[in-house]
Amino acid sequence: MVYLKNYSVILLLLMTLPLLATARNDDWRLVWSDEFNTEGRLSPSVWNYEQGYVRNEEAQWYQPDNAVCKGGFLVIEARKERNRQNPLYIPGSNDWRKEREFIEYTSSSVTTAGKKEFLYGRFEVRARIPVAKGAWPAIWTLGSNMEWPSCGEIDIMEYYQIKGVPHILANAAWGTDKQWGAKWNSKATPYIHFTEKDPEWASKFHIWRMDWDEEVIKLYLDDELLNEIPLKDTVNGSIGKRTNPFTKPQYLLLNLAIGGINGGPIDESALPMKYEIDYVRVYQKEKKIVSGKVWRDTEGNVINAHGGGVLYHEGKYYWFGEHRPESGFVTEKGINCYSSTDLLNWNYEGVVLPISEAKGSDIEKGCIMERPKVIYNKQTGKFVMWFHLELKGRGYGPARAAVAVSDSPTGPYCFIRSARVNSSIYPLNMTKKEKRIKWNLSEYEKWWTPEWYDAVEKGMFVKRDLEGDGQMSRDMTLFVDDDGKAYHIYSSEDNLTLQIAELSDDYLSHTGKYIRIFPGGHNEAPAIFKKDGIYWMITSGCTGWEPNKARLLTATSILGEWKQLPNPCVGENADKTFGGQSTYVLPLQGTEKQFIFMADSWRPESLADSRYIWLPVRFDEKGIPFIEWVDRWKPD
Repeated sequence: MVYLKNYSVILLLLMTLPLLATARNDDWRLVWSDEFNTEGRLSPSVWNYEQGYVRNEEAQWYQPDNAVCKGGFLVIEARKERNRQNPLYIPGSNDWRKEREFIEYTSSSVTTAGKKEFLYGRFEVRARIPVAKGAWPAIWTLGSNMEWPSCGEIDIMEYYQIKGVPHILANAAWGTDKQWGAKWNSKATPYIHFTEKDPEWASKFHIWRMDWDEEVIKLYLDDELLNEIPLKDTVNGSIGKRTNPFTKPQYLLLNLAIGGINGGPIDESALPMKYEIDYVRVYQKEKKIVSGKVWRDTEGNVINAHGGGVLYHEGKYYWFGEHRPESGFVTEKGINCYSSTDLLNWNYEGVVLPISEAKGSDIEKGCIMERPKVIYNKQTGKFVMWFHLELKGRGYGPARAAVAVSDSPTGPYCFIRSARVNSSIYPLNMTKKEKRIKWNLSEYEKWWTPEWYDAVEKGMFVKRDLEGDGQMSRDMTLFVDDDGKAYHIYSSEDNLTLQIAELSDDYLSHTGKYIRIFPGGHNEAPAIFKKDGIYWMITSGCTGWEPNKARLLTATSILGEWKQLPNPCVGENADKTFGGQSTYVLPLQGTEKQFIFMADSWRPESLADSRYIWLPVRFDEKGIPFIEWVDRWKPD
């Protein structure tokens, strides 16, 4: 018997090797399993037993004795009982638990509540289920932070009869505005769908699987997808405080119910019924950066920090970005902040610069706040935020730069002012001859002609705005150089030309020193960094919300001569910047040679659903940066 048992274990290992290899190849790691190889009761360090009459007016009384590990399986048995008194019985009671004088059936339900709970992953259960009338076996999960159904329920497997026809179900439920009122996403597949393919289906073990991540729950039976449930649809109602239960940990339940609301009439000739579970396995992927997917903070909420930048200060990264609305384009809340020590797990710090309720304020509700960046001033000890601001009801006409300041990276930030840039001041690299030209704008109403391009290059729009409120400032970023000097880089002249402007020593205003680069080049979304004394800038063309080919600019002096190089993106979809638009390049702390390219993949139909693209910046043998797509990666 010992020899046979060892042989069986070896055989089992050989059978599971392909499965484990597949899990590894897909970047899955086994984080917990129960193979049920210890004879007798389940381990109390992992499993709990439900007791008594529990739910759904089911016929069975749950008790531990009906679940036992035997021969490498967990066997849950539903049995007929004889003359066993119900300890809850109250004559005349209307409570289904108390109106039954005798316990007619027993079974078991086991859970990992409070002992093993998981957030996301691949759950696999290999089992053989009873299919007689009245049987209601299940593999399911529940959350523990709220009452049902706002806690969330995922039914990886249920089997029961619907109008006398047996079905296998794959479901999820969450809360509504009514207490104990559930919203269901349910798929019931007729049992005959499986037996037509395999008449011996009921005599065999099968693998039920759930793949659950930040975006979707997928439920499978023997690799056949039974149901796919997007998490964007699973938001609780008011009872569950509009939270999403499937962004919180869930625990596992295995049970064999009989009868009740869904089990229906019981075929007593099939008793005792056996529900046999071979194993339960949970796999998870190592936390990594996965561009283009939904990113959630440590509370499970979708990160909303678009057009953003990242500041490193005293051991933490602070990510600032636009709070984008579900619909429309105006700013509804303000500037969000998240913090992290590893760039993978982000804590929500709140709205650090909210819109103003004061009528007439530059940042009153209805304005547009974009591309926020924060830098730290070592001399003043202040955190300074600049962002692109459009005034309420003015579209993208005002084109202002706005500044706010705080004593803490997480705010609150005090709004100081907004204005256009460097009014009445010429750029450093504009010639005397260009300054003397008097432009008649009516002669250049037709854009994109050779004459128009020549006029733009010579500064026609600089002169126009010089005599007005100052230079336009739209898409923007900030850069602090090695000497502590800070610069404001922004798209100007109707998004036709980039300008680089020096900031004052306190970073709160402009000094009047600025240059224009690539006039008429139609660059926006600047993201600048420096390596080995060379300045690099990645920009985007101007194609609205649609992605386009990135541009790479370089210089040896930030206010010097810049030149353009080919698209830094390489590989598939490189001509569309992998579907994104640059927003920032983040230098990794502890190294002077590693950088992260940050971009937004815009979804204008719902800007809040726009995705993030973060990719490593690499350098070729000539020291020129390039970016290629990586599905999953982790900063060193």
